[in-house]
Amino acid sequence: MPFALRSLVLAATAATLAACVTPTGHGPTPLATGLAAEASAGPLAYAEGQLYLENDDALGAKVAMVEAARGSVDLAYYIFSDDYSSARLAQALIDAARRGVRVRLLVDYFSAYKDLDRFTWLEQAGNGHLSVRLYNRPTLEIMRDAAYLTTSCTDVGATGSACDDAKRASIEARFSADAAAGRNRSNAQVAGSGLFLSGLYGKNAKLLAYAITRGQAIDTEAIGHSAEAASGDQTEQLKRLGKIYFRARYLGGIDGLEARLKLAFARLAFADQVNPVFETVANYLPLERQNDARAREDWDYLTEFLHHKFLLVDGEHLMLGGRNVEDSYHMQPNPLAHKYIFMDSDVRLDLGAPAPVLAASFDRLWQLDMVAGLDEVRRHAPNDLLVNFDALDGAQAACDKGRDVACVDRELAARFVPLERRLATAAAEHAERLARYRKEYRPHPAPARIAMDPAASVHYLENLPVTRRGRSHGAPHDGEAEAGKHIQSAWRQALAGLCNADGERRRPLVIHNAYFFLPANLLQDLAGMLDGSRPCAPVDITLLTNSLETTDLNIVNLLAVWQLKALADHLRETPKKHPAATLRYLEYRPQEGVQLSLHSKVMVFDQDIFIGSANADVRSLMMDSNNGLFIRRAPSFVQGYQRWLDGVISRPGRVTDLTADLGRDANDLAIDRDRLVDRLLDRYAGQDRLSAEQRSDLKARLQATTGEVYVLSRKIMRGDRDAANTFNALFKAI
Repeated sequence: MPFALRSLVLAATAATLAACVTPTGHGPTPLATGLAAEASAGPLAYAEGQLYLENDDALGAKVAMVEAARGSVDLAYYIFSDDYSSARLAQALIDAARRGVRVRLLVDYFSAYKDLDRFTWLEQAGNGHLSVRLYNRPTLEIMRDAAYLTTSCTDVGATGSACDDAKRASIEARFSADAAAGRNRSNAQVAGSGLFLSGLYGKNAKLLAYAITRGQAIDTEAIGHSAEAASGDQTEQLKRLGKIYFRARYLGGIDGLEARLKLAFARLAFADQVNPVFETVANYLPLERQNDARAREDWDYLTEFLHHKFLLVDGEHLMLGGRNVEDSYHMQPNPLAHKYIFMDSDVRLDLGAPAPVLAASFDRLWQLDMVAGLDEVRRHAPNDLLVNFDALDGAQAACDKGRDVACVDRELAARFVPLERRLATAAAEHAERLARYRKEYRPHPAPARIAMDPAASVHYLENLPVTRRGRSHGAPHDGEAEAGKHIQSAWRQALAGLCNADGERRRPLVIHNAYFFLPANLLQDLAGMLDGSRPCAPVDITLLTNSLETTDLNIVNLLAVWQLKALADHLRETPKKHPAATLRYLEYRPQEGVQLSLHSKVMVFDQDIFIGSANADVRSLMMDSNNGLFIRRAPSFVQGYQRWLDGVISRPGRVTDLTADLGRDANDLAIDRDRLVDRLLDRYAGQDRLSAEQRSDLKARLQATTGEVYVLSRKIMRGDRDAANTFNALFKAI
């Protein structure tokens, strides 16, 4: 069917569904048809496939793949951390690059910016064969806002009412070439825009506040005007900044703005429904920028992460799943691991020959307009002042709050750390971590792996931020495929297939997922399977996820418990029209002496299985990129996984069945919620960071949010499309 005609049919179908008051499912598209149309690659021919359920074994496999590379290594990860096990993989990448292998590493901008120096060192260590790029760079609209916020009247040589027009003309002139070329990006620095972006992505409220106050005519010296200025004498630049920063901090009210920005970053950690940083700074923008729809959308998707987990060697050896590159994912409990130890799942496919379509999928990511090389990042958001910003505070404290100018000059000269020295430090720290890992850490023996059925049908799926029409943001309810959200589209087709299958054999649906806070479409589907509005028997649904005590993201559980109550209340009050699926809800329990947390993202649909990076949450549908393998007709592989999972569930004290507790009294849930909110505030926004008033503000917001979750979830399960879209928009950053 031609694309235009197919879109018209889908639109008509959606309009019909919108008129219904009960859930109707995802439509008639069979899973096989959907996979053929939507998969980035597949079905993939392969010689061997294996599932890696143990952390040491997964890291060992990745290192071995890189060490055997002959021509290329392509990686995409949300997190590529600076720790012990990651040093082992990083060294393998360096060694591969030094023997001439092309190595490309794509990481998330928001996650990786703080480590810009380390990634710069990694590139240098690869002797020209190792490249690093960052995903979801600041858009052209965010660059414009950074310029507006940090350009003073002095910068444009105007005063009074003429200043705004002069600012507008100057800023638009600087970005005109990129805009005229149709690019949604720029590397230009305008006034203090580089400082602003560095503070924003470095999550440094002081630097961000300074950058804004310099645009409010606090200073008379312009710094960081261009890439040329940024590459000049950094020590002298820092000295000038120190003098200006004194005036901004002690004479210009920077501390009050810093406090508000601290609160904004705290709310960002809580995944507030609106972008709290933009909300904080918008009143410093011209009115037309505050109301610019495209700019607001870009700010709304500021934290749209690269959430891929992808390693492809020589185009024919693929490994992906839920693991990032960090000790938590690649170690067992031991003295070197300082955070959670995650239970996770990776799949390795050895294809037997290069698969150009897989290589092309990585090339597409690598070349997106929203991706920046490290040299570009240093041009539009140089980090020299960010990493030295503590030197300013230290110099002011040592020099009579900055009043002794000569003292400030001496202190800054002594404290400033140039890039060359920072790169040398990164090299030394890498060597130390690598040596300690090799000396002190002992990987566990590799367990038996679960082998893939030789005749299975394997498809590579992605959620991408682009469609044929260009950059996409989120997905309308029931419009996953057209919005590039192919993973959730396949899940929904698989759910419909489970209900429509013939025969009396009981069919399992297992959702083994770390973060369970369903988007509207999956909530509606599961409710329809359970309340009988969609004939769906005999299907047995098992949900297994983290508890509040095991998760590293308490906010997900805080909201999910109200969604689950809404589901329980809906099922209790809804008469069943048809045979319905059964439900079992399980949570992991904390273990004595070790912090174990689930991080897997696995879905079992009878004899089919999905393993990848996508969580069963709103964010994975609406925001982030994701990837995974949908493996069909793999009964032996699925049975092996289920036997392993049944062993985990049956282990005494490991898992608790909470099915009967889903409809708990709202007052009891509210008491638990308030206790948890206090714990969250202590964790994310400790006493030294936020005032009592700010903590109270955050608490009130979170309390109100749980009510929205419940009310909207009830409406969604009754088929309310507006509620579905509102819910996904509100909670997309969770």
